[in-house]
This record gives sequence, C-alpha cells and structure tokens, in this order.
Amino acid sequence: MNILICGGLKEANYVVNAFKASHNHLVIINENEKIAKSISELNHIDVINSDPTKRFSFEVADVFNFDLVIALTDSDADNFVICKMAKNIFHIKKAICTVSDPEFVEIFTNLGIDTPISAPYLLTQKIQGESDIESIMSSFSLENDKVVISEITIKPEFACIGVALKDLNLPITGNITCIFREPTIVIPRGDTIIESGDHIFICSSPENQNSLVNFIKRRK
Repeated sequence: MNILICGGLKEANYVVNAFKASHNHLVIINENEKIAKSISELNHIDVINSDPTKRFSFEVADVFNFDLVIALTDSDADNFVICKMAKNIFHIKKAICTVSDPEFVEIFTNLGIDTPISAPYLLTQKIQGESDIESIMSSFSLENDKVVISEITIKPEFACIGVALKDLNLPITGNITCIFREPTIVIPRGDTIIESGDHIFICSSPENQNSLVNFIKRRK
C-alpha cells in the first residue's frame, strides 16, 4: 500500500516500523524537526519536516490517490483537518487518526473519517488476575481491526528479562516492532536484550493478541 503518516511522537516510530516491515511504500510528514530526524535515522527513510495540516505539505509529498493516511498528532482538530484534506482534496482512499477525547470517535465517524481510534495510552488498563500479574498494556487497531499494535510494560518479575529476542521463541503469530527504553527508541534485532521497564510493542492480528501478551508476561 501507499501510506502517508502524519505527525506523532514516539508512537509514530513504531507505526512507521510496523508498516515498513510489511514492505509498504511510506511517505512521512512530521512538523517536529527532532522527531522527524529521529524517525529518519532509525528507519533509514526520508521524512518531510513540514506542517501536515497545510496543503503545500501534501503537494510536496506527492500523495495524490494514496491508499491510506494515518494522522497521529497530539491535536484532535489537526488530525481531523489532515484526514479531511487527505480524502477530499488528495483523494486518499482511507483515513485513520488517533483521538484524545473518546467522545470524538463517533463525531469524527459521522463526519467521514473512516477509523478514528483512541490514542495508544487512552486504552490503558490494569490487568489483575489469579496469578497476580500486574502490567500496563495498551493497544490500538489499524486496517479495520485487522492489525493490532499492543504495548506491554516489562515488569521486574517477567521471565523474558535478560533474554535476547532471538532466544525468546516468540510465537510466529506476532512480531516485536519497537522497544521504547527511556529516553530512546530501540529498533529490535536478534541480539537485543529485554530489560525491566522496557515498553515492548507487538504487531499481531486481534485473535492472537491475548496469547502473545500472556507469553511476554510469563513470570520467573
């Protein structure tokens, strides 16, 4: 697919990484010069440092008739403008955006945005079960809920700590696309070691999400 990704901070990087891994053609516009440079260096891809709410940015990017636009700015109003301009002026087939106010989901849908979704951290929940596992996990869906990106915070009691990704034996139903290790973003490789406090981002189908999350959360 031809995909335009606009704005975003740390979540922009793992979205870029996930779609790049699927061999999509990506065009990225980010107004934040520091973030734009970081995404470019980490993913070896050109990033247009410009305001994605402006028509000239889309024209420079040459994104007419793209398949998908994803708006990830921290402003609901800006995300709405990006999506409407993408669909109405540049004839991009589908528009997805994050929203910080859950009440906007229905409003945006009624106004023609294909998939407004809760921002990654809005969907956070505390998981407490019989095994007394506590972890912060948030997720969001893309492509009509066919793809789910889950974030898991690695707790000190998890068995995966100190294990290299190549030795983790993660089920083939998912893929670790990014690790946020404050203050940096780590692009995972086979010899990457999981550390306590890491934020692991896993890309999977919705039906495999729970099993993958439970695999990562196994206790020592």
